Amino acid sequence: MHVPDGFINAPVSIGTGVISFATLWAYIRSAKSLVADKLIALTGMMSALIFVLQMINFPIAAGTSGHLLGGALAVIVLGPNLGIICISIVVVIQSLLFADGGLSALGVNVLNMAIITSLVGWLTISSWKKLFGEANISIISGSIVAGILSVVFSSIAFVFEYALGGTVSVPLGSVLIAMVSSHLLIGLGEGVITALIVSLLLRVRSDLIYIKANKDKNNNKSSFYGLFIFLLLCLTLITPYASSSPDGLESVAGDFGFSESSGIVLLLDDYGISGLNNDFLSTALSAVLGVVVVIGVSNIVLKYRKKV
Repeated sequence: MHVPDGFINAPVSIGTGVISFATLWAYIRSAKSLVADKLIALTGMMSALIFVLQMINFPIAAGTSGHLLGGALAVIVLGPNLGIICISIVVVIQSLLFADGGLSALGVNVLNMAIITSLVGWLTISSWKKLFGEANISIISGSIVAGILSVVFSSIAFVFEYALGGTVSVPLGSVLIAMVSSHLLIGLGEGVITALIVSLLLRVRSDLIYIKANKDKNNNKSSFYGLFIFLLLCLTLITPYASSSPDGLESVAGDFGFSESSGIVLLLDDYGISGLNNDFLSTALSAVLGVVVVIGVSNIVLKYRKKV
């Protein structure tokens, strides 16, 4: 779902940028009362985990892949305010550091991948909790539904944006069907991954899961952060083996002939370190670098907000 440069024209890109960063600034301003030291650390760990998970494309059909967006996972664990901040930081770092998502399309990507996925995920899981209660099995099953819907609505948002400012005239009904059908499959993967991680966290430290906050007391802090570190290490080693097939948006774009410019690369390109010929090491080190930067930026943003 990372929109590259050239898909959306300048007026719509600027408009979505204004909406995205005004929304993000509002959530950052409102986060002061939520930013306890333990939540700063938790947000950094979640941001790093979602960054690495987004690097791992899984096949969904012949020649097409998908990856976690993470909005539903973030809001289930962190709540809507910190969840949106978490995913936004990941999307911004991906664009600025790794050229994953166009620089001109940064507002589009923050809106689609961070704000829409998080808000849809939160609306879904909070409604599910009201309907079916807050037992662990209910939260886990609701995580699947939240993951699916967050991805599908993100794909619909892109079609709407393309209808307003697409650079190629294409039949929007066909694009909508193609985007929703491919991202429904990606959403299934998102839902399963979200549910698996939520179930692990519920077992280790359920009182720090926002949707279950203050319900189950467990002070096993070392196990909680140990699980995050274990997951980060394991997933970092998996990143070089991710599917190289185009993701859902890239596949649909290829079918319908969307235009894509070469884009602007500020630092690294496509999660690779130039000059390092070993693909495994190049990708794994990129993942480590991304983890360090994402955790660092998350801590800087939230600690600054705590002081202001």
